[in-house]
Amino acid sequence: MTTISENMLISTEVNQCLTKHPLNYLPTFDLNDFRTTNKIITNHLATSKLSDLILKNYFPQNPISEYHHFTDIDAFENILKTKRLWLFSVKKRFGENEFKPFYSAHKMDGYELKKNSAGIALESELVENAFYTSFTNDKLTKKAENYMWKYFAKNTGVRMVFEVNNLNTDLRQVYYPSSPTKTDLPLLTDLCEIATKMNKYLILNRIATIGFFYLPHYYNIEQEYRLLIKRVTGEYFNFQFGQKDGYEYLKFPFNITNPLAELKLKKIIFDINTDKIKAKNIIKSNNEFASIPTENNNR
Repeated sequence: MTTISENMLISTEVNQCLTKHPLNYLPTFDLNDFRTTNKIITNHLATSKLSDLILKNYFPQNPISEYHHFTDIDAFENILKTKRLWLFSVKKRFGENEFKPFYSAHKMDGYELKKNSAGIALESELVENAFYTSFTNDKLTKKAENYMWKYFAKNTGVRMVFEVNNLNTDLRQVYYPSSPTKTDLPLLTDLCEIATKMNKYLILNRIATIGFFYLPHYYNIEQEYRLLIKRVTGEYFNFQFGQKDGYEYLKFPFNITNPLAELKLKKIIFDINTDKIKAKNIIKSNNEFASIPTENNNR
């Protein structure tokens, strides 16, 4: 049973916790924001406000004006032909430190232990139903740029530059802990400790979404930004799905009206090793893109 004094204590400690962190977006909480049960600190409005605070401060939404997508030449040909980006399920990368490091660092073992009626772990259900594609920015160091060309464009691909407008879904900057020895998101850890001190759990609205934008420190060379779509959203807007190598993907339209995000292809950059004749022929064979500016990358 909750009490006013207990709610007051929670709100006081949360407010004190927030002042310890360098936050640009900083709401305040009062006793009416929180509810507790014997085990849980809850209330949809309060936890939504906390989730919103974490997302705005650590995972900025649509923070840059141009998004760069590295891809190999075969994928590039398919992208232009279909006017679709392929957003693969997070499941495809689940064994590569996706999502699991986030809840492990914050001791959220329920994702691994909790199972649905079919006996499938919650973590598996979540990663199968979330789809994303990756972008980076135009501020890459030479080392980072070489890395991106090698691992994502296979040294012979292209770099597609998009402008984004009318955003109505998650397109956020990925968060990386500040050093290899730091594995958590400091604010979230401190909030969870407040709950632990009261012998309760803190259940945050959209906490799984937050986890999809968190990667270990050693991936920070990618300076990644993610466009994330949940399956239910894709189905609602009648996006097409496909499957390749045992993994599902969502076909996300660009250069046309799109209710979730309007991506417009602005420029195509060729790598030093790209077969430029082949790449230019791919562009010319798709009339809509024949006038898209191109440039050579001389690394």
